[in-house]
Amino acid sequence: MLRTVISIIVALILVSTFVPAGFAHEPGYEITISQAIVPPRVDGKLDDAVWQAAEPVEWGNINEGGEVDEDQFTRSWAVYDDKFIYVAFENMEPDTGSLLTAVKAHDGGTWNDDENELFIEPNHVGAQPYFHIMINAANVTEDAENGGAENAWEPDLESATKVYDDRWVLEVKIAFKDLDIDEAPVGETWGWNFNRHIMTGAGVWTGWATTGPSFHTPERFGDLTFGLEKLAVGPSGKLAGTWGNIKSIGAGL
Repeated sequence: MLRTVISIIVALILVSTFVPAGFAHEPGYEITISQAIVPPRVDGKLDDAVWQAAEPVEWGNINEGGEVDEDQFTRSWAVYDDKFIYVAFENMEPDTGSLLTAVKAHDGGTWNDDENELFIEPNHVGAQPYFHIMINAANVTEDAENGGAENAWEPDLESATKVYDDRWVLEVKIAFKDLDIDEAPVGETWGWNFNRHIMTGAGVWTGWATTGPSFHTPERFGDLTFGLEKLAVGPSGKLAGTWGNIKSIGAGL
């Protein structure tokens, strides 16, 4: 009997030891993204039908606790196709005239400006290596593979920003091949985080998944799952919602 109890205790210790750290993030930071039959244009406008159909996440968590006011919240979307991930940020900002975009050169310290960041961890184990993309409101980019190629990682990003009266928008297109992925990871879950540096006012760091003082805390990233649903655009650019609805929409025209 004693031997059985000891065996159970040892087994529990081993399980707790080898559970991937990626599952340690706070509950509620999970998103499933859809496949885009017609991808969005990367132009900073967010007027593509696919963004109207995709479900955004809204966030304003300050990394050291609390939230920003709603007029500085951020909404983020992501969709994918066979070759790319498409990501959009809508950054609410009541004082767009004070946006800081001092950095003009690629890999020049973009995190010091008003900017968005992506943390992408395909291995989903809550540890390095992971990919880190930073883009400021003037569309100046910075990228690194933390725990890998570091700043030598140079993905072929396509991105665009646009500043409005009460917000600024970023869209970015990322190739799976630049993430060392050969094909679309349908059904897989990656470690992921959306982040933002707000330099108007006092200057705060915000994020979707709450990572604590540093964004570089992969065990606290959220979960992004590549879903099976396929978003599509029907005739004349009308939103079809999902690929299965296309036939019924076409039959009614």
